[in-house]
Amino acid sequence: MSRALLTSAIVLFLALTAAGGDWPQWRGPSRDGHAVAARLPANWPDAAPAPAWKAKIGEGYAGAAVAGGKVFALARDDAQGTECASCFDLVSGKRLWDVRYAAGFKAPDPTAGRGPNATPAADGDRVYFFGLAGMLTCVEIATGKALWQHDCLKEYWGVAKSARGDDTWFPPCGASASPLVDGDTLIVPVGGTKAGAVTGFDRATGKLLWKALDDRSSYASPVIAAPGGVKQIVAFTGTRMVGLRYADRELLWDQPFQARYEQTIVGPVVWKDRVVMGGEQRATFALKLTRDGSAMRAEQVWKSDDLKMYLTTPVIVGEHLIGFDHRTGKLACLALGDGTTAWTSPSFGTKHLTFVAAGNTLLILTLDGALTVATVSASGYEVVTKWKVSEKGTWAHPALAGNRLIVKGPEDLMCYELR
Repeated sequence: MSRALLTSAIVLFLALTAAGGDWPQWRGPSRDGHAVAARLPANWPDAAPAPAWKAKIGEGYAGAAVAGGKVFALARDDAQGTECASCFDLVSGKRLWDVRYAAGFKAPDPTAGRGPNATPAADGDRVYFFGLAGMLTCVEIATGKALWQHDCLKEYWGVAKSARGDDTWFPPCGASASPLVDGDTLIVPVGGTKAGAVTGFDRATGKLLWKALDDRSSYASPVIAAPGGVKQIVAFTGTRMVGLRYADRELLWDQPFQARYEQTIVGPVVWKDRVVMGGEQRATFALKLTRDGSAMRAEQVWKSDDLKMYLTTPVIVGEHLIGFDHRTGKLACLALGDGTTAWTSPSFGTKHLTFVAAGNTLLILTLDGALTVATVSASGYEVVTKWKVSEKGTWAHPALAGNRLIVKGPEDLMCYELR
C-alpha cells in the first residue's frame, strides 16, 4: 500500500470511529445529556492536552453538534452583523464550509456575547440551524449549500418587540430552543398564533406541516418521550409545560409554570412516568403522568427547594437526578422516586456550568473554562481530575463524540482528544 493510500485509510478510519459516537443535537443522541458511545481514558492525565485543533468562529451560547465525522457550529460575527453556520472536519479541524446571513437582532445582555443560543441538529445529509433572531436554515452537509430558510421573526412573529401579552411576542433574549429532528419532520418552538408554540416543518422542503397551541415560546428545548406509556412531545411554552400527543399534536396535559421574566430555560427531563421541571427562583418538582380517558392527568409527587436551576438542564444517573443550583454554585443529587436529597457537591464558585454524562462519569465545564471530571453515584461525588480547557466566558454546552470533546469558548471552537 502506498503512503498516500495508507494515510487516506488512517484518516477514514479515524473519521468513521469518531462518527460511531455522534453528538448530533442538543444534549446528545437522545437529548438527555448522555454520551452513550463515549470512549474515556482509563487514567486521566493531571493536565489537559493541547487542543487537537482550534478555530475562531465568533460569539454566542450555542453548543456544537457532531455527526458523520463533522462538527457543526453557529456563532455571531458582530463586526459584520451576521450569523455564521460552520462545518469542520472532526479529526483535522479543517473548515469545510460557512453559511452567512444578516442577523441584526442582538440579545440585550452581552455577558456571553450577542450571539445565537440554539445547538444545531444534524440528521443524514442535512443540518439545521436556528439563529438568535429566529432564522431557521437547512444546509446540505456535503456541499454547504443552504437548501431552505425561514425568517421566523418576519414570517411568524411579525415584529421584533417584547410587548407582554402580544401574540407576536419575540423572546427578549432571542430564539434559544434547539431544533429537534423527528423522521421527516423538524420540530421547532417558534411561538405565537401564526406558527404555534411548537411547530413542525418538512425537513426536506421547509414547508410548515403543523402547529400546536398559540402560546408564546420559551427558551427551553423540547423532547419526545413516553411518560405514562403515551408517546408525546414534552415542551415548555412561555407560561406552562405541555405534553402533546405524538400522533396528532393534541394537548394531553399541561402544568402552569413561569420562571421570573418568563426565563424558562431548563428543559424537561423524563423518567418513567414522571416529568421533572424547574427554573430560575423556582423549586424543582416532579409530575406523575397517568392516563385519563383520551387525555392525561399530571399530579405533583414531590418538590425540592434544595435545587433551584437557571440555565442548565439536569441529567439522570441511575435513579437520581443531578442538577446545578445557580444560587449555591453546587451540584445537587435528588432521588427521582421521592425528591429527597442524596448529596450536594462542594461549590464550583460559579453561577453557571454545563455537563455531559458518560455512564457515571460527569464532565463538568464551568464559566471560567475549567473542566472537572468526576464520578457520581447515589452515595456521593468524587473528583478524578481538573483541566483548563477554555477562557472565562465559556457558556455553551460541550459535545462529547467518541473520544473527542468539543468546547465552545468566548469566540473559539476547540477539539480535545481524550486518551
